[in-house]
This record gives sequence, C-alpha cells and structure tokens, in this order.
Amino acid sequence: MDKSIRQPAVGVAAIVVNNHKILLGRRLTAPMEGSWQLPGGWLRAGEAPVTAVSRKLLEFPGLESDKARFVTYTSNIFESGLHTISLYFEMNCLNPNTVELNLNQDCGDWFWADWYDLPRPLFYPLQLLIESGYVPFDGH
Repeated sequence: MDKSIRQPAVGVAAIVVNNHKILLGRRLTAPMEGSWQLPGGWLRAGEAPVTAVSRKLLEFPGLESDKARFVTYTSNIFESGLHTISLYFEMNCLNPNTVELNLNQDCGDWFWADWYDLPRPLFYPLQLLIESGYVPFDGH
C-alpha cells in the first residue's frame, strides 16, 4: 500500500433531483477550488450518514424533499494523497422553485444543472460517480 495515502475521511453527498437536473455548487475551498460539487460534507463522529445528509440540506432554507435513499459510494484518492469515501444519497426536491440557493462557507453559485450537460471542471468524487455509470432518476 502507498504510504503517502492517509486513512480515509468519510463524507456524504446529496443528489437532489429536480426533473433531469441536480443541485450543484462551485467549491470555494481546496481541494479543487472552483470545481462543481453536490451538496454535502463530512460525517461527524457517531453520526448516521442519512442524518449527515439531512444536516447538510438544512443549508438550503425551505428545501423540501422525499426520503433520502442511499445509492452508492466512491473511494476518492486525490493527487495530494488525501483519501476520502463519499456516500451518495438521492432524493427528489419537492419545491425547486422556492428553495433558497444561498452561498455557504464551502460553495457558491448553486443552481439546477442538467445531468446530461454538467459544467466543468467537476469535483473529483462527482467525476468518479459519473464514471461509475450512475445516473440519477434511473431507478438505482
């Protein structure tokens, strides 16, 4: 095993679906500042992953969704040696026209992106998710 790779940190990502669009924001921090990512964040000690997803979605005032469903994960090893595991949860947004897509400390420029025409560059874990063949709203 490569000794430069550290023990992984675990994060959650929300695939918030609105028809054939997903919620994306531009990263304001490293790694990969300026890339596009899903809503999400780190799992806290003792926290259930689905609870972490719910906590992160509170950053979008007024967001209403159906129940979050675990769909897959990616193992992400960045060039720096940072190793993360991303757990992905999909949910449908029930009120896309009234959600406040605010700037938060990690991301800005939130918008509903067409899954089939995503902006670039993508955050590495999201790129891996796409390369895995995953497609939201596909019955996964």
